Amino acid sequence: MKMPESQNKITGKEILYSILNSYSQVFFSTSKTLAVFLVVISFFDYGAGIGGLVAVIIANLLAWNLGYNTYLLRSGLYGFNALLVGLGVGLYYQPSPEVYILVAITALTCFFLTVVFQGVLGKYGLPFLSVPFLLTIWIVALSANSLSALNLSERGIFVYNELYSLGGKIFVDFYDFLEKSIGSSFIRIYFHSLGAIFFQTHLLAGIVIALGLLIYSRITLVLSVLGFTVAFLFYRLVGIEFDSLGYTFIGFNYILTAIALGGYYLVPGRISFGWIIILLPAVVLITTSTQQVFMLFRISPYSLPFNVIVLVFLYALKLREQRPRHLIETPVQLGKPEKNLYLYSGNMKRFPAAYPVSATLPFFGEWTASQAHNGEYTHKGAWRHAFDFVITDRKGQQFKNEGDFAEDYYCFGKAVLAPADGIVAEAIDSIPDNTIGDVNTKDNWGNTVIIKHNETLYSKLSHLKFHSVEVKTGDSVKKGQLIGRCGNSGRSPYPHLHFQFQANPYVGSSTIDYPFGHYLLKEESGYSLKTFDFPQKDQVLANPSKNEVLAKALHFIPGRRMHVTVEVDSEKAKWKKLAGEYSWVTETDVYNTTFIHCLKNGERAYLYNQGDMHYFTNFYGKKHSPLFWFYVTLFKVPVGFQAKSRIDDTLPVHLLFKGILKYLQDFVAPLFLFLKADYQLITKEAGDILSSDSVKVKSVITKKIAGRKVKVCQSSTEVNLKGDFEISVKMNEAKIKMICRDELDS
Repeated sequence: MKMPESQNKITGKEILYSILNSYSQVFFSTSKTLAVFLVVISFFDYGAGIGGLVAVIIANLLAWNLGYNTYLLRSGLYGFNALLVGLGVGLYYQPSPEVYILVAITALTCFFLTVVFQGVLGKYGLPFLSVPFLLTIWIVALSANSLSALNLSERGIFVYNELYSLGGKIFVDFYDFLEKSIGSSFIRIYFHSLGAIFFQTHLLAGIVIALGLLIYSRITLVLSVLGFTVAFLFYRLVGIEFDSLGYTFIGFNYILTAIALGGYYLVPGRISFGWIIILLPAVVLITTSTQQVFMLFRISPYSLPFNVIVLVFLYALKLREQRPRHLIETPVQLGKPEKNLYLYSGNMKRFPAAYPVSATLPFFGEWTASQAHNGEYTHKGAWRHAFDFVITDRKGQQFKNEGDFAEDYYCFGKAVLAPADGIVAEAIDSIPDNTIGDVNTKDNWGNTVIIKHNETLYSKLSHLKFHSVEVKTGDSVKKGQLIGRCGNSGRSPYPHLHFQFQANPYVGSSTIDYPFGHYLLKEESGYSLKTFDFPQKDQVLANPSKNEVLAKALHFIPGRRMHVTVEVDSEKAKWKKLAGEYSWVTETDVYNTTFIHCLKNGERAYLYNQGDMHYFTNFYGKKHSPLFWFYVTLFKVPVGFQAKSRIDDTLPVHLLFKGILKYLQDFVAPLFLFLKADYQLITKEAGDILSSDSVKVKSVITKKIAGRKVKVCQSSTEVNLKGDFEISVKMNEAKIKMICRDELDS
């Protein structure tokens, strides 16, 4: 597919953004707002400010002219290490042409080190952090005695004189007021440490950065305080002189470590915050010990402790043998802890990292779980995570007549299916079925098929009918493929299907606690869709049946274009301006992630379709735009489900809430959420979902504060055979009608 023109060349605006992002990337961000704050404080020392700007421009121009990755260039990842070097060199030497030649050379050196470490550490899935900056600034520092043509700077010694030159007497008086008002050494050193990240030596720089962090990300600010507080307490606990941080300016290591691990490279939460508390003492020890070693060379360790702990910890996490349920690495960095949390906390439930295989129920039609985990009769001890399935009638009976023969049981002889793709690891077919009430304890599991789904996940289906197994060892099987029929072989007094997940291919293996990916639970009012859940005893279950109308409509392949017509009924101007025509196109990004792109306003709705379920996973752009309502309305849609069925999910908080409540939620989000946006999708009428010419569904979005409903929005969607969508959204302020057709049909 031909890439859009915007991906083949970079405009002046994008170059400007790459420079700004180089500043905000120091805090792992691409926020333009934060970048403006950082650019301003970098010029509190004009020498450092000019040096940093020159360095970042050189690094970005090199990246562009030499043809390096444009996504990384736009994100500022090629520039932030050079920026730090330029700030350091510009601070330590008096401004002169010779100094800026040195800045240019160090920026070039740092850029190529950035590229090298991106390649080396990237092979292990690790960030290069500020390692290129460290090596470059050490080279400069160790060469300092030989750079006789350069004059060391005396800036930072006479702070008030420098402040006067920046803002006159008013600026000096304001700074003097701050100095006298902040009596706590803890707070003063915290601000000094924040400012030191940008090579600024006075209190005001740290205050401005803290203000920028507050506006940009509340979680980042909380993490910076948490990291510094833990370090402070450990200093006091072991008797290290804490006030030394006020003149060594090394305390930023604790702040950056907390931000990196607490909110960026790991999804923020109680567990990541807990690990910050555990790891910060190690950062303190590395800081104090490296200071002693580097003192011999009259240089600073700078950010070495931060780099060591973050890289070691992230690499250690990658060596885990089991997929974690907690302490999850962010798959794609969104540049803001709140987004990482609100989006991935929901997506981790939708696509749990601990469950890489989405398994279906191993049968057609409705079956009943006669035994679940920790069963009454069997399923004990090492085999407690197993299921028994049977078929029952309306009275709850498993058989017709008197039940004296296997053929009387409704499940006997019924098809047994592969729950997921895999390779047959074992197939036993030669054990006769028992007479009713008898058991075969010698061949305990009876006729059995074991399927390997990956290196650590196998499924076992047992008590199959004599000579009914359709596969043999080594065969490849697909999800839903017939592998045999339900029987009464082995330790089975009556026909039923025994099913379990296990970690190895042996017939007698113990069970593991692993859920089914998607299945329907029958309830009095219809069916509800369960996602990565565990059937319970006596529950009636079924697999969703694929609907071809939905499958076609929700198949968004790159290049698909849709023409959208929007009508709005509202008295408010902000809603009326949505009316009009739009063009949407399906594209993919650098991560090969699919998204729908609104060409008119630039909004993007990211999606994922695993064959049996359509998900929207993320949204960028203007809220309450037509594409936003398309995203919200079809947030989660199964490709197939029964009439009168219902599915539930949760929308990301940051997309549905704003204002002071959202700000307050940000502060405590890693600990608990008091804001919530529930999503529910239901069929409007029995039979609609099975209609041959259209599908009609209804979605309800409910906003809650502390569990109390505050706003409800309803929408109805009709999908026809052509794959066109007709969506009606109804809320208090407006009614929106959207017709979305493929452009070839419009």
